[in-house]
Amino acid sequence: MIKNTYKFYEDTIISNSDRFNLSLLEKSEIQKDLINANILILGASGSIGSIFSKRLLEFKFKNLYLADKNENELTELNREIILTTTKNKLKKINYICTDLTILNLDNIIKNKKITHYLNFSAIKHVRSEEELISLKYMFATNSKYFLPNKKHKLKKVFSISTDKTVNPSSLLGISKTIMEKKLTKFKKKNKNVFVSSVRFANVSFSNGSILKYVADRINNKQIFGVPKTIRRYFITHQEASSLCFKSLLKKNDSKILTPNDNYLKKDFLIKDLVKKILILNKYKPKFLSKVNQKIKINKNYPVLLTKPNTHGQKYFEKFHEKSEKVYDDKDDATVSVVNLPEEKNIDQILNYILRLESINKIKIFLMKKFKSYKPPSNIVKVSQNL
Repeated sequence: MIKNTYKFYEDTIISNSDRFNLSLLEKSEIQKDLINANILILGASGSIGSIFSKRLLEFKFKNLYLADKNENELTELNREIILTTTKNKLKKINYICTDLTILNLDNIIKNKKITHYLNFSAIKHVRSEEELISLKYMFATNSKYFLPNKKHKLKKVFSISTDKTVNPSSLLGISKTIMEKKLTKFKKKNKNVFVSSVRFANVSFSNGSILKYVADRINNKQIFGVPKTIRRYFITHQEASSLCFKSLLKKNDSKILTPNDNYLKKDFLIKDLVKKILILNKYKPKFLSKVNQKIKINKNYPVLLTKPNTHGQKYFEKFHEKSEKVYDDKDDATVSVVNLPEEKNIDQILNYILRLESINKIKIFLMKKFKSYKPPSNIVKVSQNL
């Protein structure tokens, strides 16, 4: 692999600079907000959470609690922080290995006197909605257990969303739609607590992503496949973390931050990005409709193009519903915001979903409750495709 880093690919084919870079004024506001903060981050060692957590170390704070269910990734984050952080700051950082669905969130927020709670944990693949057990775990993680029942000493709450909530074709998208609505309910109940979220594009070369899969297969000289006509917006890890920081600015209370469509400019055919990665590795792509194990990899690299008729996948994605009023930021051309959505009966809806014992019944029920939810027909399982 060229340079053997995903960062090299990000800089070369996605963006070589942070398009959402924080201004000095924004950094100053964040620092003032965090100076006496006890911060809890869930999903701290994931693709976005880890970058955000490491950047957070640039600021002064009282205590930081980094929690994640992945013990190995949390350990790696701990090791990296040890190598890059002062001893005095290390004493303020604590690590918790746990799953959000079994964590007593109210207890930890109360006992640790948490003032800033930031949630990056999520089940993020449509594959997880193909079986009822994993689907319910998705709703439990993304929708049910991510908020405390009381505000305690909280001053600020943030939970990451996704562009898949817009015109959702997947239950994954619906699970995050419910998350956004539950943020609204929490805000109504606790008016003096800052609440925000962010939707953004696909984070390139993140764990489990199609581009990371492609880069790994090329590095190991293995045949792979990609969807033929699916388009996606992509941003870098640095840009994703910058958008999360921007969503914490006081002007974004009760808002969902998104990249500005005009600033992000265009989406990409995934196969076009694959072509660029192959060229960087001195290969010429050879796109095929079918492959077999006898095909050899030489200067012409065989790539299987698949039909995007898989479970919950959309051909392209947007950041806003038609019904949402979009506000451009007068001081920042890179972002837009929408208000947190209405949340009528959202807990009853969620509890009913979790009682149903059929994926099809869940879909039928949700199509009645969410008019924008339109699951595709004539599909195959993602787990049986690429």
